[in-house]
Amino acid sequence: MGKKYIHMQYAERQQIEALRAAGHTYAFIAKQLNRSISTIHNEIHRNTMRQDVTNHTKVFAYDADIADGKAIKRRSIASRQKVKLTRHWQKVINTYLKKRWSLEQISKGTKVPYATNTLYNYAKDGYLRYRPKTYRIKKKKYHGVKTDRGVFAIHHISLRPKKVEERQEFGHWEIDGVEGPRGSDAILLTFLERKTRYLVAVKARSKTNKSINEAMDFFFRFYDKQVKSCTFDRGNEFTNGGNVMNITHAHNKKIYFTDAFAPWQRGSNEERNSRIREYYPKGTAFGHELQVRLNAVTKEINNKPMGVLDWHSPQFKFNMATKRTKRKQVS
Repeated sequence: MGKKYIHMQYAERQQIEALRAAGHTYAFIAKQLNRSISTIHNEIHRNTMRQDVTNHTKVFAYDADIADGKAIKRRSIASRQKVKLTRHWQKVINTYLKKRWSLEQISKGTKVPYATNTLYNYAKDGYLRYRPKTYRIKKKKYHGVKTDRGVFAIHHISLRPKKVEERQEFGHWEIDGVEGPRGSDAILLTFLERKTRYLVAVKARSKTNKSINEAMDFFFRFYDKQVKSCTFDRGNEFTNGGNVMNITHAHNKKIYFTDAFAPWQRGSNEERNSRIREYYPKGTAFGHELQVRLNAVTKEINNKPMGVLDWHSPQFKFNMATKRTKRKQVS
């Protein structure tokens, strides 16, 4: 990755003015300012008082105040100029939008040569097939809090190690349920690995103890070696003794429960659930949804770059973490 260019500062222009007046060469000035010779050459030639005169750098002196004013004016004009959107990149961007990528993901996670703000401007002008997201402003009200049971004290989230809280260790998952409409039994169990933001969705036929255990067993069949702990909310489908015993004894994993009505304690899981809702809006019944279709949806979500992952995808981060885990187990 090349060195990031830093715009010339006013203090540097003052140094250039003084060194030019003393008769020093471009090379000497460049060394004093720790800049390239071409940068100094371009700065002096672009910002002298009269560029319409032959050999203007010899006839007219370099002035720091005038140079700084010209540079600011050029940047102001450049910021108002819109980069041309070619048909090729318009097609590429619309393809990503069809896959439900955000404009920021497209700008920073692909080779598309446009800034995020530029893409938003083109979307506003109607050149891109982009629909702004709508967010619920009114906060959801909760009424009544049930008394905590003994299991919550034993497995409370406050007992979770600091390295889990700070996402320093791979293998700690947040788990939640995405429900269908009233009268629909089937739900989706969503599993989110905290460090890599990798998402898994498994269909459960209902909220019964048997169905939840079957869905959990299905998940562990594929990801058992990548799981060290599970964090749940206080939904009845997770707090029942059958689920607790299944995970802690049958699968030998640690579990933690959040506080009542505290979705922010599983913030990453909630955020990924909102991505699931882009494919399955509220009111969608999951009774006839196939697991292979769910896998395709989560694969598409996991392959989108995320800013929190330095614009890598959860799939990439999960694969790298899995490889490191295997190497440790072998050694």
